[in-house]
Amino acid sequence: MAPGSVHVRTIDGDELVLGIESGVFVDSDVARPEMDLRHLVATCGLADSHAHIGATSVGEMVTGEVAAKSVMDLNLEAQLNAGVLLVADKGARDPSTLDALLRDEAERPELHMAGRIIATPGGYYEGFAIEVDGPALPEAVEEACRGPATWIKLIGDWPRRGIGAVPNYIEDELRSAVAVAHSNDCRVAIHTAAPETPSMAVAAGVDSIEHGLFLTRDDLKELGRRGGAWVPTVVAMEGLAAQLKEGSSGRRLINDGLANVASILGGAPEAGVAVLAGTDLHLAHGDVGVEVAGLNRYGLSVTDAQAAATESAFRYFGSPRKLAAGAPADLVCFPSNPLAGLAVLGRPSFIMRRGRVIHR
Repeated sequence: MAPGSVHVRTIDGDELVLGIESGVFVDSDVARPEMDLRHLVATCGLADSHAHIGATSVGEMVTGEVAAKSVMDLNLEAQLNAGVLLVADKGARDPSTLDALLRDEAERPELHMAGRIIATPGGYYEGFAIEVDGPALPEAVEEACRGPATWIKLIGDWPRRGIGAVPNYIEDELRSAVAVAHSNDCRVAIHTAAPETPSMAVAAGVDSIEHGLFLTRDDLKELGRRGGAWVPTVVAMEGLAAQLKEGSSGRRLINDGLANVASILGGAPEAGVAVLAGTDLHLAHGDVGVEVAGLNRYGLSVTDAQAAATESAFRYFGSPRKLAAGAPADLVCFPSNPLAGLAVLGRPSFIMRRGRVIHR
């Protein structure tokens, strides 16, 4: 049952009394709010900015052995039950994941979704992506923009046997793809792990750099100048390195990239970059707090790391949240202040989505 009013205490220590009507916060002057949550610390919820809701593991996503629809609801429920109220799905092999957008907003996180991932032939897992060579990329992007997706996901580079990770597209091809996406009110995210790709993607105007192991400080200045995003997925990258053979070129590449991330990540927010937290299937759906702690380990301040899964993400996706009249009645409360210990992000005590209590 949805409460009619709540009394909360924010991260900043402010106390607020908010009424709830039709899933929205409204002004309230009641003397005794129906629900007193001041023993907890209230936020507007968490955000996972790199998820794949059609699968529960990389292997499951790649093989497609489990139909996306059979697991999608469970994954959305897991995110919601962890207090993740915004999810950016960065692509799938099955466009049916976009059906999640048809579900009642009160029963799922806010969703910002790509459809099928786009790559070159041989430039991703076999049989997974829409495969197009560079000259045909703008046409493929145009087609992808015709559906309900608001994001386009490109694979910017991929390992080739005996060569290592190499770019799939050249800068002009990426620039044309971005122009087509933007003209159709879509944004572009790109997988980048090879050294050359991040700078090329930033120069081409790509909106969100996924992983971005070899971004440079100059890249961050340009990305920040135009309000771009970086989703480092450091825990996923650590997991990938651990899976590769000790001493292999792939493992050295990932570890060198992570060392680069550690050297520049702390300055990214000051440069204007929206640094965001994502699970990318190497963490369970709902475990974005683990990535937040990882971002802090790699140099983000506690405040910026916490923001990477809260206000920075909501603001970047055009859905700034606030505990105030007129805002969606979304509320996630923790037993202590996340700024005093990020681990608490994995232990929400109270969750409400659009006025509906999910966990108490």
